[in-house]
Amino acid sequence: MAQLPLELISNLISLIILVMIFVKYYQYKKKLDVLKELNELKEKKKLTSEDKSFIKTNLKDYQVLFARDEQRIKLAYPVFILIAGVLLAFLNFKEAMIHLNVIVVAFIFMQVNKIHNRNFINFLTALDKGN
Repeated sequence: MAQLPLELISNLISLIILVMIFVKYYQYKKKLDVLKELNELKEKKKLTSEDKSFIKTNLKDYQVLFARDEQRIKLAYPVFILIAGVLLAFLNFKEAMIHLNVIVVAFIFMQVNKIHNRNFINFLTALDKGN
């Protein structure tokens, strides 16, 4: 059985992370539509107690997720830098850049996740005000 080249595995992992980014974006759009509907109900002053409870619960959940995202990113910075340093030290520049692609895409995924959670916190906070 022939072994897969390391570059192919690296690129495959990058593609998987890119697909995860697109899935995350699609989920974000769906959740944003729900929040827009809640905002319309709020403007019409037709929020039910279930809606208000949903807003409060999700606000707390997203605050926890956002805090976890920040901690995860703080931990990932030195790990990514260490991996990048090792790759640059032991591989030639061309090969290292191929593998650094995974680190860059993973970093982007983490940032996108953090931004989405921060946006949800802002939207839910605005919805929660005045309730």
